[in-house]
Amino acid sequence: MNKKRIFKYLLSASIIGVAFISSPMKTNAEWRKENNFWKYIENNKHSVSWNYYDSKWYYFNNDGIMQTGWVKDRDNWYYLSEAGDMQTGWIKDKDSWYYLSESGSMQTGWVKHGNDWYYLSEAGDMKTGWIKDKDSWYYLSESGSMQTGVISVSDKVYYLNENGAMHIGKITIDGKEYEFGTSGEAIGEKPVVKNDKIFGATINAGSQNNNQNKDENKDSQTSNSNKHHSSNSGSTIQNKKWNLVWQDDFNGDTLNTNDWNYEKHAPGWVNSELQEYTDSTDNISVKDGNLVIKAIKTEKDGKDYYTSGKITTQDKKTFKYGKFEIRAKTPKGKGLWPALWMMPNDESLYGQWPKCGEIDIMEVLGHEPEKAYGTIHYGEPHAEQQGTYTLENGTFADDYHTYSVEWEPGEIRFYIDGNLYHKVNDWFTKVEGGDEVTYPAPFDQPFYIQCNLAVGGSWPGNPDENTDFNNAELKVDYVKVYQKDSYDENVKKPEKNVVFREPDKTGNYVVNGDFSKQDDKNWEFKTALNGVGSTEIADNKILIKTENEGTADYSIQLVQPGVPLKEGGKYKVSFDAKADDERTMIVDISGPDKSYVRYFDDTKLNLTSNKENYSYEFTMNKEDDANARLEFNLGNQNSKANVEISNVRIEKIGQVIKDDDGSKKVMPDGNYVNNGTFDVGEDRMKYWEIESSLKKDASVSVTNNNNVRQLKINVKKSPSSLEDLKIKQSKLALKDNKQYVLYFDAYANEDKTIKAMINGKAFDANLSKGKKTFKFEFNTENVEDSRDLEFLLGAKGTTYIDNIRIEENALIRNGDFSGGFTGWQIFADGGLSSKPTYGVDSLKEDNAAQINIVDTGDADWKIQLKQNNVKLEKGKKYELSFDAKSTVDRKIMYAIQRDGSSDNNWDAYTGSNIINLTSDSKNYKLAFEMKKDTDSDAIFSISMGAVGGTQITDKHTITIDNVQLKEVDSIDNDENNSNDDTNDNTSGSSIVNNGDFGKGFEGWYQYVDESIKNGATFNSDNNQANINITNSGDQDYKVQLKQENIKLEKGKKYKVSLDAKSTLARDIKFTVQKNGGDWKPYCEVKKISLNGELQNYSIEFTMNDESDDKAALTISMGEGNIIENHTITIDNVKIEEVTSDSQQIQNQTEDIENFDELVSNDKTNVVSSELTSNDQLNAGNENIISYGNELKTEASVDNNSFNKVDQSFKEEDLLNNNTILNSSENESKNN
Repeated sequence: MNKKRIFKYLLSASIIGVAFISSPMKTNAEWRKENNFWKYIENNKHSVSWNYYDSKWYYFNNDGIMQTGWVKDRDNWYYLSEAGDMQTGWIKDKDSWYYLSESGSMQTGWVKHGNDWYYLSEAGDMKTGWIKDKDSWYYLSESGSMQTGVISVSDKVYYLNENGAMHIGKITIDGKEYEFGTSGEAIGEKPVVKNDKIFGATINAGSQNNNQNKDENKDSQTSNSNKHHSSNSGSTIQNKKWNLVWQDDFNGDTLNTNDWNYEKHAPGWVNSELQEYTDSTDNISVKDGNLVIKAIKTEKDGKDYYTSGKITTQDKKTFKYGKFEIRAKTPKGKGLWPALWMMPNDESLYGQWPKCGEIDIMEVLGHEPEKAYGTIHYGEPHAEQQGTYTLENGTFADDYHTYSVEWEPGEIRFYIDGNLYHKVNDWFTKVEGGDEVTYPAPFDQPFYIQCNLAVGGSWPGNPDENTDFNNAELKVDYVKVYQKDSYDENVKKPEKNVVFREPDKTGNYVVNGDFSKQDDKNWEFKTALNGVGSTEIADNKILIKTENEGTADYSIQLVQPGVPLKEGGKYKVSFDAKADDERTMIVDISGPDKSYVRYFDDTKLNLTSNKENYSYEFTMNKEDDANARLEFNLGNQNSKANVEISNVRIEKIGQVIKDDDGSKKVMPDGNYVNNGTFDVGEDRMKYWEIESSLKKDASVSVTNNNNVRQLKINVKKSPSSLEDLKIKQSKLALKDNKQYVLYFDAYANEDKTIKAMINGKAFDANLSKGKKTFKFEFNTENVEDSRDLEFLLGAKGTTYIDNIRIEENALIRNGDFSGGFTGWQIFADGGLSSKPTYGVDSLKEDNAAQINIVDTGDADWKIQLKQNNVKLEKGKKYELSFDAKSTVDRKIMYAIQRDGSSDNNWDAYTGSNIINLTSDSKNYKLAFEMKKDTDSDAIFSISMGAVGGTQITDKHTITIDNVQLKEVDSIDNDENNSNDDTNDNTSGSSIVNNGDFGKGFEGWYQYVDESIKNGATFNSDNNQANINITNSGDQDYKVQLKQENIKLEKGKKYKVSLDAKSTLARDIKFTVQKNGGDWKPYCEVKKISLNGELQNYSIEFTMNDESDDKAALTISMGEGNIIENHTITIDNVKIEEVTSDSQQIQNQTEDIENFDELVSNDKTNVVSSELTSNDQLNAGNENIISYGNELKTEASVDNNSFNKVDQSFKEEDLLNNNTILNSSENESKNN
C-alpha cells in the first residue's frame, strides 16, 4: 500500500508568504460590510486573493468579497469557515468528512492521523467500508479508520494483514491455520473475532457515526504557516444551509387547491387496494390545523365498501432536490396503509415506474403501527432500497412524528424525529438490455408530493373485524420543503464492492448442501401468505413439514441465499428429493436484489415416496449477481405432504465465450447508434469519440438544462473547415446488404451546413435556428469498410445535435431475426408454472424465432412476442405478414395496438386476430387502414398464451419468421389468409362464433384478474360455459368471458341474448362495446339477477356509432368481493340483426307489389298442370290464400291497401279458378 504523509508545506507558497509578510506595514486597514458582504480595506483599496490577518488566512475574490466554503486555487481545494478563515485538519461538510493539510489544501488518498490510517476519495471525502486500492482490498470502519487483523463484516469473517490488505489463502493466526477463499471470506473453521472488530450491523434508530475524535482534533488545530496564493479562484463546493421554499401548515378551513390536487380512483386501481379515492370532505378535510384523510367503511350492493382520500402537488408544486419535512400522525389497524411519498412530475423522461423512480418518505402498515419504512424504487428490472425505523415505546399512531428526507445529488437520507435511519447512494435507471443512464438518474428530476391513506392491498392485507374505522385517520400537521441555493450535480456513482465467493473444494456453490450441520443462516426457511410449516436437519437431509400450504407457491419456501452467478456461466443444479405422498415442488434460482428475476426458471417437478435425483442445467444470461438464491417452493400445491431434500449442489460446468469484435451493440429499441440521446456514461458521452484540431478554439459538451440533454458544439475559430472537428462512433453493428435510415435532430445559432458520413456516403444537413429532424437513407454492401458514423461539425458558431438513430429502413425492425431478438421482447407472466424459453434457430431454420412453451397459462396475454415503437400514420393502408408454425396444432393471436401502459388504452388498430397453426409453416397476411390518429409508439404483439380460452400444458415450440409491415395502395385480404375467427354478419343468423359452446371455448376469451389469481376457473362441460368462482374481486371486469371481432354496422338494429343461471343468487352484467380505447358501450350495460333456473336475457339496440368490425361482447362476472363458492352457467349466446320497422315495411310492400305477379304465375301453373282431382286444385288455392294471410298478418302497412289487394284476389281470381276447375272436371269426364 502506497501510504503518503500529507503534513508538508507548499514550498513555493511559503516563500511567497514570507516575502509578503516582510513588506512594509500597511495602515488605514479595516473590515467593512457592503451589501451584506464583507471586504477588507487597506489604504482605500479592497484586498483580493489570499491575505493573512490576525494569524488567519482569508480569501477575497476579484471584487474584494470575502469568500466562505470551498474555493479552488492552483488545482487545490481549500475550505473557509462562515467567518471566512481558512480551515485545517478534519472538517465535516454535507455529512462527509474531509482532511485539510497544515497548508489548508484538501487531501486525497491515504492519510495518517494519530495512529490510524484513513482513505479519502478523489473528491476528498473520507470513505468507509470496503475499498480497493492497487489490486488490494481494505476495510474502513464507520469512523474511517483502516482495520487490521481478524474482522467480521455482515457476519462474514476476513483477515487483514498489518498493512490492512485483505488476505487470501492459508495463514496461521494465534498458532492455528485458517483458510480464506478468493473472496477473502473464511472457509471452514473461523478464527475468533473481537467485539470491536464486528462491522456491518444494521443502523439502529438514532445511531450516529463516531467522529468525535475528528471534532476534537479540529478544535485543537492551529495554523502557523504563512502563505500567499494566486487570485485564480472559484467557489463551486459550498456548505450552504437549507432555505424554506414552500410550506402548507393547513391552518385554513379548506384544502388549498392552488397547491394540491384531489386524485380520484376506483377501487382496485393499484396494489389490489379496496378503497375508492374521492374528493369528498368526508374523506379529505382541513380542520384544527391539520390535513385529515379519513378512510370510511360503508356498504354497497350488500358488501363492504371503502372510501378514502389522496392528494398530490403534481403540476403545481414540484421540486428537484431538497429537504422534505412532514409532521404527521398515522392510524393503526389491519388493512390501513398511510403513505407520504413522491413521484416524478414527468414520468416520460426515463420511462414509467419503476424506471422513473419513487421516493417513499414514510409508509406505516396498520398492523405494525410501531414500524415505519423509508424506501426508494428505481431501475429496470425493478429494484428498491428500504430502511426501517421501529419505536422502542409506543406507536406512530400515539402521537405526531416528523418524517423527513434530505435528497441531494448522489445521496438520499431518511430521518424520523431528526434521527438518521436510512441512507442510499447506489441506484440506477435503464431499459432492460440498455445502458444505465448517467448517475444520479432517475433522481435528478422534479418530483411532486403525495399524501394518501389506502385500505387493503397486496402489502398490508385487508381489514378485519378489529379494524377501527372510527379512528382511521391520517393527520398531517404541516408539509415543509427546503432547498439549497445550488447543487453540484457532477457526482459519480459509488463503486460497489461485489465479492464473488468461491465454491467449496468439490466445486459446489451451495453451502452446507449435504446438511451436515444444523444451519439457519445458509439455509433459510420462509413462510408467507398464511403458510405455516417447519424444518428439521438430521442424517444429512432436511425435512420440510407443512401445516398450512398458504395461498402462494412461496408460502412454504426453503432458500439458500448468496449464490454467486457470473454472466455467461453454464451451471448445473442437482439434488435428491422425495415426499411422503405424491406431490409437486417448484425449484428456481432468482435475483432478490433485481426484482426476483429468474436466472433458472421456475420448474415444477413431481415427487414420489422414492428418493430420486433431479438435475437441471442452465446458462446465466443476465449480468453478474453475487447474491442470487436457490428456492424450493412448496406452498399452494394442493398437498401438505412432508418433503425430504438432500445432496444439493450448484456447479459451474462451462462458460459462454462472447464473440466480441469491438462492435457496438444494437439497442433494445433497434437503434444501431449507442447513446444517441446523450444521457449515458461519464459526461454523458459514452461511445462517442471526438477528433479536433481546434483545441482551445472549440468545445464539445452535453447540455443538462431542465434535464434537456443534447450535444453542444461551440467553435470560436474563424475561418474553420468542417473537418476540423468531428464526433464519431466506430464499429456500428450494421449488417451486409441491408437498407438503413439515419435520423438526427439539429439546429444552430445561425444558418450553416454540417455533414453526416456513413457507409462511404456524405449527407449535407442545412441547419437554421429552428430544430429540424433530418432523415437520410443508405444501404450497406461491404460492411467492414463502412461501420463508422461521423459528423463533421467544424463550422464556426454553436451547433446542437440530439436523438441520433440508425435503424433498419422498415416499419418492423429485424423481422427476419438475423439480429437475434434485437428490437423484440419476450413477455412471460410471472405466474406461469414454467416460463417459456426462446432463441433464434439458424440451423434448421433461416434465423427464425422459436418460443418453447410448457404451459400457456390461463389467458392469451400471458406469453407474448412483441415489438414497440411501430409507427402507423392516419389514413395510410398497410399489409402485415409473417410466417408461423407450431409443433402442436393450436391458436395464436396477433395485433398492432396502442401502448396503453400509461392510461390503459390498448386500442387494437388491427383488431385482435386469431389464426390456427399447424406443423406446416404458413404465411399469414392482414391488410388494414389506420383510421386513428398517427401513432409512432404502437405495439405489434403475437400472443401465445391460452388463446381462445384453451390452456395448453403440452410442451411445444412456436416458430415465427419474416415479419413484415409495409404500406400498400389498396386493401385486399386474400380469403386464404383471412383470420380464422372473423365474425361476419349474416342477416337472420347469430354473429357470435360458437355461442352454444359446442366447440368448448373456441373464439372466447376468459379473463381472471391477477389480483384474484385462481379466483375463477372455466370449463365447457355439457356444451355450456361453466364459471366456478371462489373470489369475484371488487370490480365487474375481474372475471370476464369475452368475444372479439364482432362486426356492427352503423344504423342497423341488433338483439343480444343469452341463457344464464347461478348456483348462488347474484348479479352479472353483459354488453357489446368498443374493444379498447375508452371501451365505450354500444348498448346498455345490462345487469341481470341470476338464480338457479336457466333463463333467457336480451338487449335490443341500434348501432348509432360508426361501424366497428372489432367490437367486443363482454359478460362480466366480477364485483362484490364474493368469496362463497358458486358456479355461473352461460349458454346460447347470440347477436342477431333485427330488421328495423322501416326496412320491414319496405320489404313487405315489395312483397305486396309483387303479389299480382305471384298470383298470375300461380294461375299459369294451375292451368298448365294436369290436375286429376279437386284436392290438388283446392290445395293450390289454399296455399295462395295462406300466403296472402301471412302478408296481411306480418306487414305493418295500411290495412285498407292490404284489404283492397285481398278483396281483388278473392273476387276475381277465385272466380277464374272455379271456371278453370269446372273446365277441368268436364275434360276429365270425357276422358
